[in-house]
Amino acid sequence: MGTGRLRGWGGGLTEPTTIGVDDSSRGYLPGSIAPGGWQLVIGKANIADAGAHYTADLTFRDAATLMPRARAPFSPTVLRTGAGWYKGDFHVHSRESGDAAATFDEIIALARARHLDFVVLSDHNTVSQHGLIAAVQPSLPDLLLVRGIEVTTYAGHGGALGATAYVDHRIGLDGRTAAQLIRDVNAQGGLFIVNHPALDLGKACIGCAWRHADTPWPEVGAIEIQTGNYKVGITLFTQPSLDLWDAQLDAGARLAAVGGSDDHRAGMDTGGSASEIGSPTTLVWADELSEAAILAGVRAGRTTVALRGPDDPHVELTAIDGDQRLGIGDTATGSSVTVETHVTGGNGQVLFLVEDGVETAQATVDRDDWTRRFEVPVRPSGSRVRAHLTDGVDPIVVTSHVWLAYAAPKSGCEVGREGNFGLIMLAMIAGIALISRLRPQR
Repeated sequence: MGTGRLRGWGGGLTEPTTIGVDDSSRGYLPGSIAPGGWQLVIGKANIADAGAHYTADLTFRDAATLMPRARAPFSPTVLRTGAGWYKGDFHVHSRESGDAAATFDEIIALARARHLDFVVLSDHNTVSQHGLIAAVQPSLPDLLLVRGIEVTTYAGHGGALGATAYVDHRIGLDGRTAAQLIRDVNAQGGLFIVNHPALDLGKACIGCAWRHADTPWPEVGAIEIQTGNYKVGITLFTQPSLDLWDAQLDAGARLAAVGGSDDHRAGMDTGGSASEIGSPTTLVWADELSEAAILAGVRAGRTTVALRGPDDPHVELTAIDGDQRLGIGDTATGSSVTVETHVTGGNGQVLFLVEDGVETAQATVDRDDWTRRFEVPVRPSGSRVRAHLTDGVDPIVVTSHVWLAYAAPKSGCEVGREGNFGLIMLAMIAGIALISRLRPQR
């Protein structure tokens, strides 16, 4: 780190690091070597009881030792116009992460093979991937690469979706807090995602489970309900993530659901527990295929997570509000609201309606193009409803919420005055005529 700017973070790197003018090692930014004081930051992730020692050897060279890679400044890109469901992966690592091996070419090839529309490159505590994204994006007419960071701390990891600059991840240094970190992401116009919140693997994944007690949940944009490899029947971390999601929604936060593969090797040599890009897949209803529109869709809560991958059935959730049809992320009003579920490609699965975190209704999907309506009562304090498509036990697809605001039902007289004035007048006329007929004739 020199002149107040962090040049990168090598977490997991085993090779020597080069900081250069025209290019730097993976995970690090190129740029001029400013004269003055520089600091070497050492992360103490896992120190045994016996303690640890390290040495740092610095070599200064006048000549470049790295071949410069193509970089460019960010330029907003719209790959497709028109509103729709766009499929993507919110949690992918390239070689710019010290513990990853995937090249851009490998990531792009796998994302295309799985028919994704976008991929978020969320490398650990660095933005060195951003200039590389901007340079390659003009050659990709069918795949959007979205800027991100996985802000990795020793008590939780989070995705900084749409981040434009490095976010200081060194919680505890000079009083730095997780709340400040999240607010710094939002101040950039980004959106903060709590990644794999229940993934408590001890030393096998340091800081993977979210443990920051000072988290300002109303300022968090989304939560990763499924991370990595999903096998129906093996959902060790999925349900705890759903439980945390519901607990924060009960407390007043409005979090969208997302999923991410956490792929580090572009699907190659991943082993039995790792995942390839697109497993899971998050669908975002966006006005267009652009970084800004994807962020806006997540911010509005318009997401659905296909837990296994892009070929999972599609689930749509709609509230019928008078002559309006309101979708995921919208708010319907009433004392009771009709909710319609539409499933395509899910024959044989079971759909559960989840109201305020509790499964309240279910129905078996018996055809590939299936629709069912439910009547949902609205609590005076407001309600929320989502859908889980399951194999009868474990979820396969989880939607974010349609929100329900309570409105008292109108009384009969009020309905008559507003909606049936003509009928009342006819009744009055009929009554007068009847009285006239019964009045004695002179």
